[in-house]
Amino acid sequence: MIKPTQILERQPNPATFDAAKGLGLTDLQAMLVANRLQNPQQLDEIVFPKLKHIQPPLELKNADFAAKLIADAVQSGQTIVLATDYDTDGVTSAWVATTALSDFFGVNPQRIRHIIGERKSGYGITDEVVDRILAIEEPVALVISADQGSSDEARIARLKEAGIPVCVTDHHQLPIEGPPPSAVCTVNPQQSGCDYDKTVAGCFVIFLVMAQVRQELISRGYLSAQTPSLKPLALNVSLGTVADSVSLKSPNNRAIVRTGLQMINRFQSPAWQAMKELNDNQGQPFDAEFLGFQVATRINAASRVSDVTTAFHFLTAHDLSQAKSYLQQLDEDNLNRREQQNEMLLQAKERARELYHPNKYSLAVKLQGNAGIQGIIASRIGEQYGVPTVAMTDLEDGFLAGSGRGIVDEVDLRAAFQWMSEQDSELFSSMGGHKGAAGCMIPIEKYPLFSELFETAIQAQLGTTAPSPRVFTDGQLHPSQLTPPLIQEINALEPFGREWPKPLFKGIFRISSIKSVGQTQTHLSLKLSSDQGTEHSAIFFNGKESAHDQDPFSSGDWIECAYQPALNRFFGRTNIQLRIQAAHKL
Repeated sequence: MIKPTQILERQPNPATFDAAKGLGLTDLQAMLVANRLQNPQQLDEIVFPKLKHIQPPLELKNADFAAKLIADAVQSGQTIVLATDYDTDGVTSAWVATTALSDFFGVNPQRIRHIIGERKSGYGITDEVVDRILAIEEPVALVISADQGSSDEARIARLKEAGIPVCVTDHHQLPIEGPPPSAVCTVNPQQSGCDYDKTVAGCFVIFLVMAQVRQELISRGYLSAQTPSLKPLALNVSLGTVADSVSLKSPNNRAIVRTGLQMINRFQSPAWQAMKELNDNQGQPFDAEFLGFQVATRINAASRVSDVTTAFHFLTAHDLSQAKSYLQQLDEDNLNRREQQNEMLLQAKERARELYHPNKYSLAVKLQGNAGIQGIIASRIGEQYGVPTVAMTDLEDGFLAGSGRGIVDEVDLRAAFQWMSEQDSELFSSMGGHKGAAGCMIPIEKYPLFSELFETAIQAQLGTTAPSPRVFTDGQLHPSQLTPPLIQEINALEPFGREWPKPLFKGIFRISSIKSVGQTQTHLSLKLSSDQGTEHSAIFFNGKESAHDQDPFSSGDWIECAYQPALNRFFGRTNIQLRIQAAHKL
C-alpha cells in the first residue's frame, strides 16, 4: 500500500525575508523568496534576473580554446557537423549552434550537417551517430557535440582514428576518469578546474561557446566589430533550459529564461506564432510552466514516437505556414505519445504494486513498449510512491533502456549510477545524465543486479528512513487573499521550476460538492468552503486511480490539501481556482 502523502511546510530564512523586504517585495513575496533561498547572497540577481547578470563565457573552462577551434572550422570552408541529443535541450542546442553559424557568422547552411541521435539507439554519441558522421563524403572540419559527449570516449576515439576532430560541449556529469581524452576539447562546467555554474543546460553551454566564437571571429577581423550580439538566441535557450529541469534558483538560468520569455511573448518567430495559434494560454503570457508542459512535451514527442528532425524544423521554420505544418505533426506525435503512455503506465502501475513495500527506497520497473516514453513513466510512478524510480524498456535486442528520475531532492541519480558501475564494470552499456534525471542501457540479464544495486545506492544516500510521497507548501493563505490579484503578485517571482518551485499552499476546507470529470473520469471537480464560509472551486487532476474507483472524499468531509492558486476564466468571469496536488481527510 502506498504511504499517504505528507503535506509539509517550508521554513523561511529570516535574513532572506528581511533582505527581500528591503528590495521592495510584499510580505507574501518576501516569504516565498525566504522559503526558497537560505542564503540572501545574489538576491537581487535572483529576484530581478537580467542578462547582464550572466557569468561571462571566459569563466567557462576551455570556452576560449573551443572558440578558436570553431572559428578555424568556420574559416576552413569545410563541413561542420553538429551532433546533439534528441530531447528538447538537444534540439534547442542544435538550433542555437545552427543559427549562430549561419545567421551571425555567415556560414553557408549547406556546410552545416545536423546529426541528432535517435532515442531508440540510446543516449549520447552512439555508434549509430558515428556511422552517420563517417558516411559524410565531404571533408569534415570539426564535429561539435552539444548536450552530450562527455561519456562517449569509445565513439569519439573512432572519429579520431578517422581523422575527424571532436569538440565536446556538454553539461552532464563526467565519468570518474574525466573528459574524453580523444576529444580535441571538452567544454563542460562539471569538469575539474571549472568554476562556472554547474546547473546550466546543454543549450546554455553551446550558447556561451558561440558567444565566444563571435568574439574570436571579430578579433581575427573575419567579422565586423558591429556584428550583433547573440542575445536573440536566448529565445530558445530559455525553452531548452526549462525543459531540462535544471535549477531555476541559479542567477544564470533565471536570467536566460526571463530574457527568453520576454522574446517569446513578442511572437516574432514563426514557431512561436504557430504555438500561440494552437494554444494562447488563455490569453496569458507564456511562462516557464507553459514552456515545460505545452511546448517541450510536443518537441520531446517527436523523438519518442516519430522523427526528431520535425522538432528541429519547427524551431527553424522560416514562415508561419511552415511552422504550423511542423507543429501539426508534433501535436499528432504528442497525441500518439499520450496513447502509448497510458498503456505503458498501466503496466508500470501493476509492476510497481508488485515491487513496492513500505521499506522500499527505490523502484526499477521493467516494461514492454516505447523506450521513448519511459522517462515520463518514471516521473509518474516515482511521484506516486515518493521514491527514486527507473523505468526500463525491453529493446528486444538483449538490452534494457532505462530512464530515471530522482524524485527525492536529496538523491543524486548520476552519483548512484556511478557507484553502481564501480560495483560491476559490465553493468552499463551506456549511461549519462545529472542529479535529478539520468538514463542508461544495460544487458537484460543484469536487470536483477541493477535493481539490487540501485536500491543499495539510494539507501546509502538517504539513510535509515525509506522515502515517502511528500509535498512542501508555503503555508496557509487567508481566504481574503484568494482573489485574482494574488496571481499577479506571485508571477512577479517568475520563472518557476526546479529548486524555485511554483508556490504551493496548504489549506483546510469543507467539501460542499464533488464529482468526477474529464474524459477518463479520474479528475475531481470540487466546491470547497473555508471555516470562514468563503467558497472556492477546485480541481484535483488524477484524484482517482481509475474511473471505477470510489471517490476518495464525500460532500461534508473536511480535508487538508496542498494546492496551487490559478486563474479560471468562465463565461467572461475570472476567478481563482485551486489546483489540488495532494489531499487527505481530516
